Amino acid sequence: MFVGRHEHSLDPKGRVVLPASFRSAVVDRGYVTTLGTHIGMWDENGFQELTEKLMRLRDEKKLSAAEVKKIIRDTSVVKLDSAGRITLPRALLDELGFRKEVVLTGYINRVEIWPAEVFADVNAKTESNAKMADAINEHGL
Repeated sequence: MFVGRHEHSLDPKGRVVLPASFRSAVVDRGYVTTLGTHIGMWDENGFQELTEKLMRLRDEKKLSAAEVKKIIRDTSVVKLDSAGRITLPRALLDELGFRKEVVLTGYINRVEIWPAEVFADVNAKTESNAKMADAINEHGL
């Protein structure tokens, strides 16, 4: 279970130190993808549950195939390095407007990685990203 709030900095290579309490879940591998305004990170079991839920919501026409494809297409596997860091994909960092400062928050079954500016004001993002975030929240992802 992921809980808490932690402020960290990205290094020039897009690496961020994970808080010790978040590390054990992604020692072997974790999965990161866009959540519209920020990045979500799951352990292997959590990501399996997410993909099953995405497919069900797509089949029920509650999410479009395009939305599901974007989430899966933007997913990357991350591994913890010896310094307790993960490297976030440059494409996600750029798309979501990450700069140097980030906020990592636990959200029960996932970690959320926010650009510090967005965390302070979630409504600062573009309409398309806000729409995706609303859809994700509406369907409990």
